Amino acid sequence: MWSNLNIRSEFVKSVMVLTSGTVIAQIASYAVTPIITRLFTTEDFGEFGVFMRVVAFLTAIGTARYELTIPLPKLHQHAFLLFRLSLKIALITTGVSLLAGLAVWSFYSSSVEMLAIVLLLSATTFFMIFKNIGTNWAIRNKVFRRISAVNITTSAATNTFKLAAGFWGWGAFGLICATFVGTTIGVFWFVKDFFSSKRNFKVLQSPRKMRWLSHHYREFPRVNLPHTLIDTTRELGIAFFLTYYLSTATFGAYDLSFKMLKIPLLLIGTSISQVLFQKASEKFADRSALYPLLRRVVIILLALSIVPFGVVFFAGTPLFAFVFGSEWEFSGTIAEALAPWLMMNFVASTISLIPSVIQELKWFFWVGVATSIIQLSLFGFFDVIAQMFDYSAIELFERISWIMTVFFIIVIIWELRLIKRSDEKRAL
Repeated sequence: MWSNLNIRSEFVKSVMVLTSGTVIAQIASYAVTPIITRLFTTEDFGEFGVFMRVVAFLTAIGTARYELTIPLPKLHQHAFLLFRLSLKIALITTGVSLLAGLAVWSFYSSSVEMLAIVLLLSATTFFMIFKNIGTNWAIRNKVFRRISAVNITTSAATNTFKLAAGFWGWGAFGLICATFVGTTIGVFWFVKDFFSSKRNFKVLQSPRKMRWLSHHYREFPRVNLPHTLIDTTRELGIAFFLTYYLSTATFGAYDLSFKMLKIPLLLIGTSISQVLFQKASEKFADRSALYPLLRRVVIILLALSIVPFGVVFFAGTPLFAFVFGSEWEFSGTIAEALAPWLMMNFVASTISLIPSVIQELKWFFWVGVATSIIQLSLFGFFDVIAQMFDYSAIELFERISWIMTVFFIIVIIWELRLIKRSDEKRAL
């Protein structure tokens, strides 16, 4: 396996550049998390988790997924037109969400705090969207150091303000403010890139070409957008069900365990995914085989995930209590239950953009549908299933985890077969 990996290859170098920046950003974030968990309650984290899931939902529809098309065109001019198209759609969708939020606030609440949350929701969403657009533009131009700089800056600013908000006793509102400030500061690099590129492509003011490009890549809003909406709606649904059946504090504990188990994905999975997407796009354009690259990446991901998820699986409860404080012991118990699920999700998520490269978005869509149906059914009937089989909450978390583990194993195997068939067709 490792003998086939050329450490001097452009792919490996790009992964290392992205990973180094992401690792620095995440290490800084997780280094202060034990302090932050002692400054905020599980209920604060629960309310903040719901807020971030709403932001994720709005971010998903922010560009109709056209930002994912930016690395694909052969011509840089076309890529920049897609950049502009994504930004225009983002402005429209965040504007509409702001008006909707203000309407809800005026009819159902007149509190200043609620108004602030509505404004922060729209503003945070816009800058999250811009970060996604800028990331794909950087991938297109292979400026991976720029992505690392944004990740490091965002992490440093966000966590600094979280600590300040915690000492000031701002609760969940402080976590929300810190996220907005950190994201806004972080995307400065991408804003700078946009205006620089705008000067270089100042002659590009072609609505006709933009319409043609939007039509050419119409599969992204038609198939990828519904898939993403299904994912974000699922996360919102889980937040609602856990809050409704159990409590906001329990959802906060679940949310922290879920985030901690996402560490491998955030540290190296996202970086590998971004570079893999760019490399696979090049190979597909050159009609080269993708299967050997994807198989090698899957094997490496499995090898990298065994140790961290194994430690959590066997010692999550005492580990969380020691690191985050005694209030978070239950979060560690949840983490033990979720470890197998999140391990296979780590692998599946890292390679999840490959169907987009081979234009098999419909397959990707149906995987998302199946994932959502299974999870929402299990969490939606959480209380019914628990009473029917006399399960405790942790026992039910364990059953859900193993069901999802088997599901993601099937998804990974099937995706490998899908890529192999695509290579065989293009070789004819």
